Order: sequence, then structure tokens, then C-alpha cells
Amino acid sequence: MESFKTNLKPNIQSLHHVLIIEEPTLKKTIILKEATYSIGRQSDNDIIISLPKISRHHATFLRRTDVKTNNYSYWLLDGDLQGNRSRNGIYVNGKRCLVHELKHGDTIRLGDEVIVNYQIISDLGLVVEAGEGFLKETVKSQSEPISKKTIFNKETVINPERQTNFLDNYELIRLASFSELNSQPIFEIDLQGNITYLNSATISKFPDLKQKNIAHPFLSDLIKQCNQNNNKITREVRVNKHIFEQNAHYLPENKIIRSYIVDLTKQKKLEEKLQWQEEFYRTLLHQVPVGIVLVDGTTKKIVDVNAISCELLNYTREEICKLTIDRLSWKQENLETNLQYILENKISLTDEIVLRKKDGSTVKVEMKISLVGTGTEPQFLIIVRELRKDSISFPPEQIISLNDRVFFRQQLKKAIAHGKRHQKLIGVIYIKLEYFSEINNNIGNELTNRLLYSFAERLKSCLRAGDTVAYWSEDKFAVLMPEIDTIEEVAKIARRIAHASEESFKLDEHQFILKSHIGIAIYPQDGEQVDTLLNNADFALYRPRLEECPPYQFYNPTMNAQASVLLRLEHSLYRALEKDELLLHYQPQINVNSGHIQGIEAFLRWQHPELGIVSPTSFIKLAEQTGLIIPIGEWVLKTACTQTKIWQSQGLPPLRVSVNLSSLQFQQPNLPLMVEKILSEVGLEPHLLELEINASTLAKNREYSYRTLKQLQELGVYICVDDFATGFSSFDCLKKFSFHTLKIDRSFVQNLKNDPQDLAIILALVTLGKGLNLRVVAEGVETKQQIELLRSLQCEQMQGFWFSRPLAAEDATRLLPLDWKD
Repeated sequence: MESFKTNLKPNIQSLHHVLIIEEPTLKKTIILKEATYSIGRQSDNDIIISLPKISRHHATFLRRTDVKTNNYSYWLLDGDLQGNRSRNGIYVNGKRCLVHELKHGDTIRLGDEVIVNYQIISDLGLVVEAGEGFLKETVKSQSEPISKKTIFNKETVINPERQTNFLDNYELIRLASFSELNSQPIFEIDLQGNITYLNSATISKFPDLKQKNIAHPFLSDLIKQCNQNNNKITREVRVNKHIFEQNAHYLPENKIIRSYIVDLTKQKKLEEKLQWQEEFYRTLLHQVPVGIVLVDGTTKKIVDVNAISCELLNYTREEICKLTIDRLSWKQENLETNLQYILENKISLTDEIVLRKKDGSTVKVEMKISLVGTGTEPQFLIIVRELRKDSISFPPEQIISLNDRVFFRQQLKKAIAHGKRHQKLIGVIYIKLEYFSEINNNIGNELTNRLLYSFAERLKSCLRAGDTVAYWSEDKFAVLMPEIDTIEEVAKIARRIAHASEESFKLDEHQFILKSHIGIAIYPQDGEQVDTLLNNADFALYRPRLEECPPYQFYNPTMNAQASVLLRLEHSLYRALEKDELLLHYQPQINVNSGHIQGIEAFLRWQHPELGIVSPTSFIKLAEQTGLIIPIGEWVLKTACTQTKIWQSQGLPPLRVSVNLSSLQFQQPNLPLMVEKILSEVGLEPHLLELEINASTLAKNREYSYRTLKQLQELGVYICVDDFATGFSSFDCLKKFSFHTLKIDRSFVQNLKNDPQDLAIILALVTLGKGLNLRVVAEGVETKQQIELLRSLQCEQMQGFWFSRPLAAEDATRLLPLDWKD
């Protein structure tokens, strides 16, 4: 046999794969050498392009070798190797593509701002630019070269006459694919076993191959096995702790044997791990004390099942593995809906369901269904647990029709997406009825179902419009509260539910009081995924409660402490209303030109038995959340009118009293009737009562606001728009509604300085009010300078601490006769 020289190599030119990248402000030339290059805006890319229209990982250059032909080229992929695509795409020669095998001269466009030209050249002096054949200097790149790229800071001019030196595309690909450029280890031996060639990857990975020669595992019996297998073999070879696949074939034209080496170590370890997992699964399947069913995700056919499942349903393993899972379900549509939802959302789901046994009888079970395969071969792992014999039977259709778990999960998923976009909180509430199994045992299924239905109806009445309630299991309900602004909103609903369940239910001659446990999780602090929120609400549901805690538990202990404080404050506020702890203070409104008091505003205070006088800022918000603001507001209105009538009976000049209405008060449909009743009972003329309403409150429901204001004005009551100019809605309200008084917000007055812009704003507000024939009052006046500036701007009526703090009725009585002109 003829041997080849060890230094034999083809007589070819050295080729280079080159990218010429043109950005708006610079150009850079990069020689491609590595197997992959990522290009994008983020700093971890191999080629960084810091432009806004370039995605973080915009594209990938991937070197590819055809093993059969040994051809070598670069491919371009849209996005990264994990399947994430770019935002603006990649265009090659004007056409958008996801994957493209690059050819010499291809023009690539990235994000409308970057042009990349791909070339295969034998001489770095020959750089052909797309569409250009003239001199052009390249802007020097300021970016530092990294290990995977070489940047040339000058461009070589192309002479059209020299372009004839370029090889055609086929020759370039063939030459560029030579083994030396391949990252896969390749070596050759002659028929005497002498090594004739080692590529750089082989030398790097197996530096001792040439020294060991025939003793090396890659060379052991290589020639003999090739002769015995038609000059071609594939075998596994162990080198130290690694396992490799060696593909060798004889090349008769050169009388050599060429070997390609692939590292199988990771693959073999993965195979061993999978084999262990398979054995572990088989052992677990037949030893766990619950039923397990494995179902094909596409066909729904039962793939495998353990002995407990067979015993539960009275089938043999062979019989049950011939069925589809829906054949076992009493209500096929429920199970099919659950499986489809799990498949689409890649989640686990627990549900109660009735299965049909082989003899046609049924058994109620709890199923936990998980997706254990993805892609083209999904599978469902179903854990089946028989529920106790005395479990409550499925309630009638009106209970089930509330909503089921699948629908609830879908709504929660939508709410999370909406909450993420609009920065809204979400409340997830579980309600579990105590001792319900015992009740069922005592009264039977029929009455139990009616009791569940009654509770469900009462539960729905506690919720807001847009909330979702679902029947979760035999004694458990779930509530979804989307788009909430504060935690207190959830606590308020939870309190309502707790109180509602404790009110008696009367069914025939029976009377029931249900006590409930309530667990709450809040998005996003308690979780940002469907399952996380449900699990945390469930955790809160079963957390032990202290005696002084509210009848609900948040997942977050800090929220529980806050809820306890609010609950105690709520109870104290109820007591304050019952025990006359509330009182009013009065602050005069002065006409600084005449010196007379034009009106007086009533302010609510709380005389707490331990804390003393409590400012409304500490409890008004809670009163609105609990609904206590309605009876408190009615008390304030009646007390203020009564005091005004007392001053009138003492011979003081008639004085108009101003009373603030909260948003919730104004939205009560019976407001005009309640005002008319109070005025009639007290005997106060309607024009001596002024109701202050915030402009933003009026803007919430314009039709209702217009109708209510009209009814109040028909009574003769005066209307004041409060906190004017704090929002655009204020000016809009002046166009839509009729008022008597306009109040300039304290924020404008307190920031008033001798500044042209500030003065112009106040002047505009005063002029606007007077132009509409409105009484204009500036509130929050605290300094002499503010008085003088407001007077100079034709604003005569003022209110604030400069004149007097809000005073108790007895103290305010002494102020009313005074002359405030000086």
C-alpha cells in the first residue's frame, strides 16, 4: 500500500468570511472565525450595535458544515438561538427572512438603519462593497475589539480590474469548507496507520494523539474494522472519562482513512439520567398509595396506569389502557375543558370529578392533572384520590353554573395581564365554610344543596360589579377582585362576606348560621402568576387566627396587622356614632372689604375617649370604605343646620352654613329627599345651606350629577364647587353645571407669591368666577401678604387660619358679631 506524506495539504488559497457593517455614524469590518456570532443592542452580544431599532439580540451568524460534501458556510438567523425573534426583522437582498444561507455579496439590512455586506475573499485587501466601486474612507470604530472579531480601521479601495481574481460562489464555498476551518475534530491516516493530517480542533482537543499513534483508542483496530465493514464504520470510543462517536471512511483516491469525531459525553449522561428516571417512575407508579394515570395529550388515550387506579375502577391494566380518558368521565365536557385549558396554559389543575367504573357505577374523586410533556408529544399525569364516602354530592346545576375553576383561572389570567399594564392591584379570596360536612350529614344532600345556593346568592350580593365568584369545591368558594386601588377595598369585601355568612339562613323549618374562613392573596406582592396567587390565598385560608384578628387572613402578615388596626378603628367609629363622640367645628368666611362674615363652614371632628380630638384625615377614608360615611354625613348635615338655626334664634344675622359632601354621599339616590327632610325638620330656609362638592366627583357620572344638582337647586339649596382648579375637570364642570360659589383651592393660595405667573393664575380664576356671577372664596389664607395680594386681585371673600381656626360652636358664637374689616 502506498503511504502519503504527513505534510500533504491541498494547494488552496486561505479564505476569509467578512462582514462590512455600515451604521449611520461609523463603518466596521469584521472577520468571522468562530462557530457563532450574536449581533444586537445588548452588551453581551459578540457584535454590538447600539441603535434603538436594533433588538437586544437581533440576529445570529451560525457556521454550518455539510458532512457529506464537506461544504462550509455561514447562516443568518433572525433573533437568538433560544427562538426569540427580533422586533424589526432581518432583510437579505431586500426580502425578509427568518433563516438564510449567506452567499458572497449578500446585503443584509437590520432595523432600517444598519446595512451589512457579506463577502468571502482570499485577500483582505479585496473588500467588495454592496453597490459601490469607488473610493470611500471608513470612519474609525471607537468600539473595542473582542475575542470573536477583528476590526480593521481602514478600507482598501476596490479596483474593478482586480475583481476578476474572485472565484465564483461554488469555488468559494468549497474552499471555505476545508477541514482546517471546521470546529469538529478531523484526522486522517494512511493504510500503514500513520497519521497524515490533524486539523486544529483535533490538535487542541487530543494533543497526545500523534504521540500515542497506534496505541490511541481512536486508532485501535481502525484499519481492520474499516476492511471488515465495506470501508466505513461508526463506533463509540471511550477516551479517559469521555465518550466519542467516531465516523471513519476510506477515500480510495487518496488512499487514506478520514475520521470525524463527535463528543457524546453529555448525550450519554442524559440517556443514563433518562433511563434512571424511567426506572424511578416505574417504581413510584406502583408504590404510591394513590391512583396514577398517564394520558396521551393529543389522542387522550390512557398510556399507563397503576394498580390502585385499576382497583378503584374495576378494570385490568390491559383493559383500561385501551380506553380514552373521557370514557371514564361521568361528565365528559368538564374533563375535556380542563385538559384543554391545562394544555394551552401549561399549568397544573386540581378538580373534583365523577368517574364511571367498569360496571357502570360512579365514584367521586379528586384529580390533580399536570402536563408532563410539551411540544409534539404532550402527556397528562393524573393523580386520582377517592373522596370519602360521606362527601357532599355535586350540587344542583344552579350552583355549578356560578362559575367553575377553569373559568375563574381564565379570568384571573386576564386580570393579571390587565393589572400589569395599568398598575392595578388584584385580590384573590378563598371562602371556606366551617363544619359543612357535619351539616350535610345532619340535613342530607337536598337541603345542603339549597343552603349552598342561598349562600352563593348572598355571596354575590357582597361583591362589586365586575367581580367574579366561582364554586371551588364542596364547601369552598373563590372570589376575584380585579382593578383595585387599595388593600382596604379587599378587606371591606371580606368583612361583608364574613358578616353575610353569619346572618341566619332559613330553609323550611330549619335555620342555619354559617361561619366562614377567608384567605386573601394580593397581586403583585403575593405573586404574579395564577397558581402562585391561588396557592398563597389557600395558605392564608388555613393559617391559624388569633381572637382579636379580623374574620379574614391576608397571605402577608403585615397586611393582617394593618387589617386588625383598621378593624378596631372601624368598631370605634361605629361606637363614636352611637355614643355622640362626633362633633362639628366651624370656620368663618370673611369679606375683607366689608369686614362681615359672609358664611361659615362646618368641619367634622371626633372626640375620641383616649386620643382626644381626632382630625377627619385619620378616619374619613375608612368611613367611606366601610359605608359609615352615609350615616355620619347625615348626622353632620342635620347638626350643622340645627346650629345655624340656633344662631338665627339668638338674634344673629342670617348666616349660610357650608357642608362638605363626600363622593359616596353624593352618589346616594335619596340625597335630595334626605336634604329636604332635614331642612323641614330643623326649620331652616334652604338658601342658608350650601353643599360643597368636589369637581372630580361631579365628573364621574355627568348625567346623574346634572339630575341631582338640579333637584337640590330646585329645593333652594346653594351649591359650591370645592377644590377648584386642581384638575382639568374643574373647568369642564363650570360649562356643564350651575353653581353659586367657586372655591379657589388652598394649594394655589398657599403657594401665592409676588410673582407675575402666580398672580396671573389667581386673577384668571377670580375673573372667571365673577364673569359667571359666582361668589369666589379663597381658602387656606394664612398670612397678611396673601390677604393683600388676593385683595389686589379683586378677591374679597377669604377663609383660613389667619382669621380663625375651626372652632367649637360655643367659641364660634363669640366670633360671629365681630367686625373683621381691620
